[in-house]
Amino acid sequence: MARRSRRKWSPHIDEIIRSRHYTWLGHGLGGDNVEDAMTTLLADIMHICKRQGISWESVLERGSEQFRTEEDRETAMSN
Repeated sequence: MARRSRRKWSPHIDEIIRSRHYTWLGHGLGGDNVEDAMTTLLADIMHICKRQGISWESVLERGSEQFRTEEDRETAMSN
């Protein structure tokens, strides 16, 4: 993945959150391939956690739990 200058990451993150453009990254529409786009998205989330004093590990754990719940629900609905 090409390294980008992150000198202005705070305004960049604020802009992404306000615009919800982060939803494009999962489709590779941010200009990067999907894997690189997702890596950048996760790094941005980690920056937000640090800036806000939130535990990244806690967010990751809660997100994993939510993912499993949603996947279970989707599986149950398709059966």
